[in-house]
Amino acid sequence: MFTAAIVVGALFLGNIIANLFRSDGQISPDRILRKIDLVASVNSITTDPNWSQDGSRTTGGQIRLALDDLRTLSILESTMVDDYATVPACTDFVTPNACVLLADMLGDAVVWFALVPADTSSGQEFLTLPGLIDMRDNGNEGVLRNGWVVNLTNGVRRECGDIDTSSLRDFITRFPDTQSTTLVNMITDNVVTVTCVQ
Repeated sequence: MFTAAIVVGALFLGNIIANLFRSDGQISPDRILRKIDLVASVNSITTDPNWSQDGSRTTGGQIRLALDDLRTLSILESTMVDDYATVPACTDFVTPNACVLLADMLGDAVVWFALVPADTSSGQEFLTLPGLIDMRDNGNEGVLRNGWVVNLTNGVRRECGDIDTSSLRDFITRFPDTQSTTLVNMITDNVVTVTCVQ
């Protein structure tokens, strides 16, 4: 009886784990979501000599970020980092405000982060991200195609030329994934505009 319960439990756990993974071995975005609590332009970056964000966690020491809101964040070694499969990593650590930090925070601590290039125009105010694929939390949050969860402003603006959409949900249904882009206001840390790709 006890052995049968262990076998059933092991099969149940194995089934859950198997369902979390797609055939290519990557965890699907609808299973692993990253809540973006902070979106900020980075004034300056200093790293320890061997610091790296290659891989799923940082290695080689700490990185220190001076943000445009006058905060300074230290991200510790072994902090989870984005895989940059959808949005490229920022590599310009010299030019002020060349990078934007997106982070999942626990109080003042960074749990997970991505450092991405700033937009070439209005780079300290707005950031263009991948399109939305879903909404959650009664329409307060949007899910980007890379699994990032971002806050939505009240009345997100929908832009698609002469094509009219009745709601943000309608827009997402008609222009999901690579068919649209999302614009985040870095002052308010929320999505203000979605634009279809024509």
